[in-house]
Amino acid sequence: MNYSDLFVVLILASGLYGLIVALARQREFLTTAVNPYRGAWLLAGTTCLWFGIGLLRLEAKSWAVADWLDVLKALVTDAHLSTQGKVAAVAVILGLLLIVLVVWCRFNYPRDPSTFRRPSQRGRALRYYVTKLKGGLDYAVLMRPGGERLEEAWEQRHIRATLLQLPRVCGPGEPSARTLDDQIAFWRTTAEQIHQSMAALDAAIAPAHQGGNRRVMFDPEFGGVFFAYLRLPTAGAVDAEPVYLFAAALSQEAINRKIADAHFDLLLRALKQIDTNVRMS
Repeated sequence: MNYSDLFVVLILASGLYGLIVALARQREFLTTAVNPYRGAWLLAGTTCLWFGIGLLRLEAKSWAVADWLDVLKALVTDAHLSTQGKVAAVAVILGLLLIVLVVWCRFNYPRDPSTFRRPSQRGRALRYYVTKLKGGLDYAVLMRPGGERLEEAWEQRHIRATLLQLPRVCGPGEPSARTLDDQIAFWRTTAEQIHQSMAALDAAIAPAHQGGNRRVMFDPEFGGVFFAYLRLPTAGAVDAEPVYLFAAALSQEAINRKIADAHFDLLLRALKQIDTNVRMS
């Protein structure tokens, strides 16, 4: 049995894949080159696969799949495979490989923040990173000072299940179990309170002479909360109204394993990408 044709095909396919990776000029090829552009890579893989199938049809002079397989059997037998057959095999292997990479990214990596570009996608970004991307954030709100909510999203099922484990809320009367609406109201108030307290937080780190706070994370007894400015407040600028992102997670595991941190950063990057497309930074 002669495997020389098979080796030639594998070497050519590997070389082409290596060339693609080199031309992409991305150290993390899957996460920074393939994942943000799944559609383009899927199109490239499908085109390459279709090109290979077309050459197989010409080589086999038939549209029957069985005849195509007979051509490819030469890779593992003593039969000789023509140059056209080798090119077809390389194209099929490379096309399948690119499609597999896209499918892998689809099921193993979150949607890249750079894919959110239009202002109309701002709410979609919050819903994706809070409700669809599980195991991290439970709530997020994009606000202006005074409590004006621009976008808001929450993971209702997990919040309801977790609230049963949290301490009761002390009110005017007897302590009572908090509801979903109660907790969302608490988070809205907290978001505004952090913004109002930013001057005090800046003063706390002033001795370091590293500037003011831009992103703050608090790790309380239950879960964690995150805060970051999407648009910074600027003293003396009438139109420089701050916009800030607040998010919360009720899972301590999500905080300990930095999953909530990662999801918050992805959401913030997506919102900054959208904001960049509507104003000059």
